[in-house]
Amino acid sequence: MDWEAGGSTVTRREVLRVAGAGSIAGLAGCSGGSSRTTPTSSATQYANQPVSEDRVTFGFALPQSGSFSPVGDPQQRGFELAVQHLNEGGGWVGTEAWSPLSGDGVLGRTVDSAVADTESSSETARSAAEQLIDQDGAVMIAGGGSTSTARSLLDYCPGRGVVHMLGFAPGTSITGSDCSRYGFQEMHNSRMAAAALAPVLTERFGTEISYYQLHAGSDFGVTQAEQFDTRLESAGWNGMGSAETRVGTKDFRPQLKEATTADADVVVLSYHGRDAVTVLNQATEELPEETGIVMPIVTRELARSAGASMTGVVGTIPWDHRVDAPLSAAFTEAFETAYVGDQIRLPSGQARLAYAQTLQYAAAVERAGTFEPPAVIRELEDTTYQAGLGEATLRACDHQSIRPVPVVEGPREGPVVLDLVQVSSDVSYGCSEFPASECSDLGPYEPDG
Repeated sequence: MDWEAGGSTVTRREVLRVAGAGSIAGLAGCSGGSSRTTPTSSATQYANQPVSEDRVTFGFALPQSGSFSPVGDPQQRGFELAVQHLNEGGGWVGTEAWSPLSGDGVLGRTVDSAVADTESSSETARSAAEQLIDQDGAVMIAGGGSTSTARSLLDYCPGRGVVHMLGFAPGTSITGSDCSRYGFQEMHNSRMAAAALAPVLTERFGTEISYYQLHAGSDFGVTQAEQFDTRLESAGWNGMGSAETRVGTKDFRPQLKEATTADADVVVLSYHGRDAVTVLNQATEELPEETGIVMPIVTRELARSAGASMTGVVGTIPWDHRVDAPLSAAFTEAFETAYVGDQIRLPSGQARLAYAQTLQYAAAVERAGTFEPPAVIRELEDTTYQAGLGEATLRACDHQSIRPVPVVEGPREGPVVLDLVQVSSDVSYGCSEFPASECSDLGPYEPDG
């Protein structure tokens, strides 16, 4: 079923620091961790533990400004909804698939929440996490908008004894060379995106196709380009060259002209955030009309901002509300109910990503019977779950979620934001294969600091 785009981009709301999370109006905060000893936690090397007997704070690090800010607002909505359901029930909470969660908080504690702006910067992401832990009393950190900010948080959180549930970080290094015992990735990575798209592109464009790549000079951009070369060339496609640009580039026309000169049948654009909108709009103007455009990772926010420039563009998305899988419709219904009256009422993949990561952590705490990270981490490792995309496994070897990947296309007519092409389930790879093979040491269960 097709859905309407639903209006213009929502203005980001101010974060309200209100005790408790009974209202969906804003994120709640707290003044800091408690020193009271509880039956479930006695360690002192973990930040803000022992947890108080009645409340616990989850911290959300979001790109509310900067290049990746378009994904910040939908993530915040997903986090808000997760906290409300943890405290009051609803959505996935109380379902058989998420039976450890009952809607009375986590381990009997009311969940408070706090948010900090990463400013789309790896340096600021670290200070944002420090603020959430030291000022707001967070026992976990979730969220993010890029691979670089995720890497910064993965470097910082283990030393504080705080689990990090990653947000939007599709680069391969996160669960590869930079993997961490304290970090878990729900988002599919660059290898999985290439695997999901290769058969679709071969069917659409053929097996003897020439292609040209433009990509950001970031972990995501570089590794996505490498993964496409690997998959497409093995399918018989002919690479005609590539161009790398810095994050924040305003004019991609010189690189697009190179692609045109190369006479490529297809141009692959590996960007996200504001850069993705800019390059897509300019590609529509500069490339010949018959040239196919592929954008490996897309979002509803990108499609809404790009408008007509998204027409015919093929890519993957974190999740889509039309995916026919257990809990998919339940999340959509809960989101629409919570945000009734908003300009944008349909949940995006970013919102589902944030919602799922928050519940993953909370359910692991319930199973472990404690907030202490080593026990929680062991419960997260190799857990099989349902989160609106079919069966998924959060692997122990690299902490990457192996799950289906939706493939979408920009609509050629009508008011829909994106058309769902298929859900690709054949995207898995072994722990001895790249990038998991680069994850040689996740680190200790005990904090480094």
